[in-house]
Amino acid sequence: MKYAIVTGSTKGIGKAVAEKLLINGCFVFMNYAHDDESAKITQSEFEAKYSGRFIIIKADLSTFDGLQSYIKIVKEKTNSLLYIVLNVGLTSRDSLDKITPEIWNNVINANISVPFFLVRDFRPLLEKQGSVLFVSSFLGSTPHATSVAYGVTKAAVSFMAKCLVKEFVDIQVTVNAVEPGFTETDWHRDKPDFIRKNIENKTALGRFALPEEIADLCYHMLNNKYINGSVYNIDGGYNYK
Repeated sequence: MKYAIVTGSTKGIGKAVAEKLLINGCFVFMNYAHDDESAKITQSEFEAKYSGRFIIIKADLSTFDGLQSYIKIVKEKTNSLLYIVLNVGLTSRDSLDKITPEIWNNVINANISVPFFLVRDFRPLLEKQGSVLFVSSFLGSTPHATSVAYGVTKAAVSFMAKCLVKEFVDIQVTVNAVEPGFTETDWHRDKPDFIRKNIENKTALGRFALPEEIADLCYHMLNNKYINGSVYNIDGGYNYK
């Protein structure tokens, strides 16, 4: 059995990545922090199709207590991992004068610090020629004034993937990052129509991505063993129109 971790995976991109791995025969350790309703829906949906091949773990991976809880549960069930996908993300849309040290540090912990230590602590479980993939964001390379903390941390995530490559040379584990653009997830579905239209008008393909399209690229990056230390952008040609 191939074992995989996908954090933040009961909805949106994480859910699509988890299902892609399930379809391809993996056992997946899924995760969520607060949205019990989405977790119940995903549990029911996946149980009908992938019974016995996944577990949904409630753990707030923006905190170190949540990290330790998640690590403990996974290690109780397996001593081997083939894939680690870091998808948890936290944002702040506060204006510059409203960003407090607490808000700033919460975003840093969720997007950079906890994912780093998760990878570090699970390194002994990674199989030779396994894969680590960070789900970053195109906002890590395209400045966005209303999401300063998010953009800064996602830029760090993309660079962290490159920095970690040398740490896995001995076991030939690849480390990469994917930078999705605007995607049809809960984060964006409630945007006012005029904002959605503005985004679509700036995107060459004229629409938001589907989570499954992001998942297809993630799966390719996890399994192509010559993609290493790379950051792949997938934003439909944002700002190319």
